[in-house]
Amino acid sequence: MIHNSSQTRIWAIADTHLSFAKPKDMARFGGEWVDHEATIAAHWRERIATQDIVLLPGDVSWAQQTSRIWADLMWLQQLPGRKVLLRGNHDHWWKSIDSVRKIVEPMGFYALEGDSITMDGVVICGAMGHVAPHDPYYKEDPKKDRYHRELDRLERALQHGTEARANGDASARLPMILMTHYPPFTSDGQRTAYVDLISRYQPTLCIYGHLHHRKEWEIACNGTFEGVTYQLVASDFLAMNPRAIWPVESEQ
Repeated sequence: MIHNSSQTRIWAIADTHLSFAKPKDMARFGGEWVDHEATIAAHWRERIATQDIVLLPGDVSWAQQTSRIWADLMWLQQLPGRKVLLRGNHDHWWKSIDSVRKIVEPMGFYALEGDSITMDGVVICGAMGHVAPHDPYYKEDPKKDRYHRELDRLERALQHGTEARANGDASARLPMILMTHYPPFTSDGQRTAYVDLISRYQPTLCIYGHLHHRKEWEIACNGTFEGVTYQLVASDFLAMNPRAIWPVESEQ
């Protein structure tokens, strides 16, 4: 049921994997993915209010080109709440942050990539992240060097957010939520340079997606590490039900 409080709540769900323009057979990924859009929408409408904020940290759509993203964005647009998007590894429609903003901002969405936005007294920053070199799934890509590129973007996002959260008063720092798509830890639970940065800048909360296997969920960091609370918000991990992440007490 939608809450009655006038206070804004912040929700999160990653990996919506929409494909309305060119439907994709999601059943091959498991029973939880059958008509998953309808399940997400039902939970969303039941719980989320118009004034709320919804964070979507990556893999929003399967669309390969911007011409095929419109149906997915229109589906999101008709759901309540103010949406903040982040790029995921399957968001091939996301060509550049400038081109994405030209598409989504007229629809009332926000998009982050190595920067931050302050909404209702909460700083939200974001960078996609990448697989770390010592992760079992890492593949070298010397031409693009995604690992270091995303490490730089993460630091820029955290710097930008830290400046915003100071709010001119070091004694009254704003809360800061970091969005990444890839988990900051490796798939087998080891710390990475991403974790080092996060621990240094101390956001209040770090949310991430990308993980879709039960073994990965069992290893994933869901709790506090070095002063930062981490939460996995992949849609299938959440049973297609957006998670309330702020204020913290709203999850009780």
